Amino acid sequence: MEFTKESGKILTVLLAVLFGVYAVTQILGEVNLIVSVISLTFGLVAIIWTYMAKQSLSKGTMLREYVVYFFYSLVLIFLLSILDLVTGLFRLEGVLISIRYFLLILAYVIFFLAANKIFHLGKQFGFKPQVKRMKLKNVGKKLKLSKKK
Repeated sequence: MEFTKESGKILTVLLAVLFGVYAVTQILGEVNLIVSVISLTFGLVAIIWTYMAKQSLSKGTMLREYVVYFFYSLVLIFLLSILDLVTGLFRLEGVLISIRYFLLILAYVIFFLAANKIFHLGKQFGFKPQVKRMKLKNVGKKLKLSKKK
């Protein structure tokens, strides 16, 4: 696995979030609440970006359909996170557990449907044989050499 500029950015963001969570938990002491709020923040941003991506795609395209599946799954996971936060804050574990399981199962069903559609799309267009003939590793090396010249 090659360490690229993009993977460096991802690692930096991950470390910053981890150190931030650690610092806040040391100051406030309420780990579950802090992690829940951070998760909700990332979930909300993911929902907003997915909605914007959906709006930018043409109606009736397969890619837009996949984004819709992804959007609904994100919304269900976001609702599950809200439910977990409320359950933890107000100690309502007994009543809301069936709702939690329902949301989780529904999110997995939607992910399953999206994965199934993507699988059939791959089989329909048969990308695998073309990729084997491409020799992608050599293409990347050629691009790096051409940049140095």
